[in-house]
Amino acid sequence: MIAAAMSQSRRYDAMLDRVAALYQRNRQQGLSPWCGHDYDFVCPSTGAYPFQWFWDSCFHAIVLARYDMDRARSEIRSLLRNQLDDGLVSHVTFWQREAFEEMLKEYSIAYRTPYLSDCIQPPLLAEALFAISRGEGGRECLAEMLPRVRRYYDWLDRMRDPDQDGLIAILQPDESGLDHIPKYDKYLGVKDPTRDEFTAAWQRAVGPYAEMKRDHDKMFAADRFICEDVLVNTIYAENERVLAELLEEGGDPEGARVMRERAARTTASLLNKCYDDKTGLFYDLAGLREEPLRVNTVTSLMPILLSDLPREMVEALVKHLSDPKEYAAAFPVPSIALNEPLYMKPSDGRPALDSKLLWRGPAWINTNWYIARGLRRHGHVDLARTIEDRSAVLIERGGFREYYDPYTGEGFGAHHFSWTALVLNMLADHEGVQ
Repeated sequence: MIAAAMSQSRRYDAMLDRVAALYQRNRQQGLSPWCGHDYDFVCPSTGAYPFQWFWDSCFHAIVLARYDMDRARSEIRSLLRNQLDDGLVSHVTFWQREAFEEMLKEYSIAYRTPYLSDCIQPPLLAEALFAISRGEGGRECLAEMLPRVRRYYDWLDRMRDPDQDGLIAILQPDESGLDHIPKYDKYLGVKDPTRDEFTAAWQRAVGPYAEMKRDHDKMFAADRFICEDVLVNTIYAENERVLAELLEEGGDPEGARVMRERAARTTASLLNKCYDDKTGLFYDLAGLREEPLRVNTVTSLMPILLSDLPREMVEALVKHLSDPKEYAAAFPVPSIALNEPLYMKPSDGRPALDSKLLWRGPAWINTNWYIARGLRRHGHVDLARTIEDRSAVLIERGGFREYYDPYTGEGFGAHHFSWTALVLNMLADHEGVQ
């Protein structure tokens, strides 16, 4: 038993060394002339994504908080440095834009300014703040950043939830962070999943927003792409709950009460509007009519994270996760059920997993991290440990890639991809490392 524990500790320590080297490699520091601010953050990938992305940086801070709290706090300070007056924190900050103009031709980005995007990403900022406000200096960190973080969630509530049902809407597919995931195909009118087809569909949906000057009232009224996405709203509900704890800790009981009420409303709407009893899955709601997008993807499983998810729903999701025809792949969890017709297989004549079409089959470490945490919360520790162990094997064998083939474990997409380092937190849970 002692030898096994030592072996597990060595496994964690070895991964920590690899993560630290990766985060040093991808570290970006400097003074940005366009705003006059210093920056210090970990970019997702120096070769593909050299800028600061919102949910990536939140993941990076959560990882950094395990071994370098100063850098974890610098990560979120940099993210919040250019928060807009209305409370929005842009999904991309182009700190060094002029150095990468050629690369920007490959991006489809809606801009608030030439250096800040006008989009959101899954809102896990409160989770990041919780991680960086622990330990020495944590109280000061919380006092510094909590008002800014609260303003961001107030912006989401005010601007992205016009019907006040607790579910925030994305207004273009990439705001979910899931870009080309097949659940959007029918809604977008995509029949042939190629990059050109998706670019054309994106332009059809999002292009007219420019004429509307990205006015939220007009974008919602146009009803071109409105999606109450299950992954986005699961993360939103969890972060409203976490933010309530932080507000209580920061001496704002009234703010905590409001945020708890919002979290309860979001959770209730996920359960009442998005859950399908017949399939035991959660589905996104599309358009002003809130039509379910009935495609079995990893986002259908995400509410396993919610601590107050009813037991019967938990067991239904576990059943899907345990089914080798769906999600119990050799290297779980695939981003779409293996038996879904839209699952992208390299042998079926469509683009292989290393194409630029994302989230159409491969496993990603960030969704694995959320799902494993949810399984642990609900007592399904063995299944959580399987996902944690197999996720670690992916990195131990193939390094920090953007995503992985769930059958073979082969890595694809960007090399040296930073949020894949969430595996360190998964190993800590797996091995009981504090």
